[in-house]
Amino acid sequence: MDPSWSKPYEQSAKWGSGANFYGMIANLDHNVGKLREHLDQLGLAENTILIFMTDNGTAAGGKFNGLTSEAVQGFNAGMRGKKSSIYEGGHRVPFFIHWPAGNLIGGREIQSLAAHLDVMPTLAELCGVTVAESHQPDGVSFAPLLKSADAVPKRNHLVVQFYGGPGFKNSAEAWDHTCVIKDRWRLIDGKELYDIEADLAQREDLASANPNIVRELRRIYTPHWKSVSPRLTPVSIDIGNPADNPTELCSQDWYMPKGNPPWNFKAIKKLPRVTGPWNVNVRQAGRYRITLRQYPKVADKPVVAVKAMVEIAGQSETKPVENGSKGVEFELELPKGTTQLVTYLYDKQGKSGGAYFTEVEHLGDQE
Repeated sequence: MDPSWSKPYEQSAKWGSGANFYGMIANLDHNVGKLREHLDQLGLAENTILIFMTDNGTAAGGKFNGLTSEAVQGFNAGMRGKKSSIYEGGHRVPFFIHWPAGNLIGGREIQSLAAHLDVMPTLAELCGVTVAESHQPDGVSFAPLLKSADAVPKRNHLVVQFYGGPGFKNSAEAWDHTCVIKDRWRLIDGKELYDIEADLAQREDLASANPNIVRELRRIYTPHWKSVSPRLTPVSIDIGNPADNPTELCSQDWYMPKGNPPWNFKAIKKLPRVTGPWNVNVRQAGRYRITLRQYPKVADKPVVAVKAMVEIAGQSETKPVENGSKGVEFELELPKGTTQLVTYLYDKQGKSGGAYFTEVEHLGDQE
């Protein structure tokens, strides 16, 4: 980002990357404005559903003492907690929607509870798209609330849980890092109770004074855990799928026993000496080309390694890395089915890290 965006905030946001964070917001605001202007120039603004939303609470909008404190400096709308916290500031986010043709033109605030899983059913209803019964979405449509202030909300509670905790440091367990939301109440980890209307900063635990409410919210959580826990299994990424061939894999999707893999370029550019498996689903048996890189293909950067190795479906192959090579290619015959793909790139000292970007291409059927 151009430093000119952060410069206006250098004196007012002196914590960590505060100036850059506020500059990023200004930059986003500017570019959303450009997007709206472009839609208007194309004649699409009237009948385009435009949504602005975020994915979690603030990450650098203030200075905090850990994940669960109030902001010591900066702005967090009076809420306790930041990104990865199950207190209000860790998961409460904005959602703006604008659609002139559907008479959604702003100027109205809706207080009813809604969540990310409700967006798809809502858009389906707004667009007149039928969702198949076999899909069984967990979300509910809040389209009626957008159309009428008198509509009755379909959602009356929500369970927020960070399965495995911040950074996925442990296995997912019942009640671990949970927030049960209903009306004005927030039940944290099944034991702390807060009245969010009277106490947005969640300073006063009211659990002992309201045992009936605690029991009610605990009853809400039990069926949620029974439904979700059996499904907390690794998802396999398709390879050899005609709809996405070749498939580009990124280390963000490594399935680590705990903690995060290298998931952003700040980490990847350090070429960390770590690797992990991709869970993959070989859609069709045949010959595959697997190309190992440390950066995506479009970066056009050489591989910094002297030797490469790939392991998949019980097979292991090793080859030297030619000087200046921008991708190390292996070709293997793979059987159909789920397996794991692990990559290694070794330096002169024999230390290895993974190929953070790897392409897998189905070349044809087995002979």
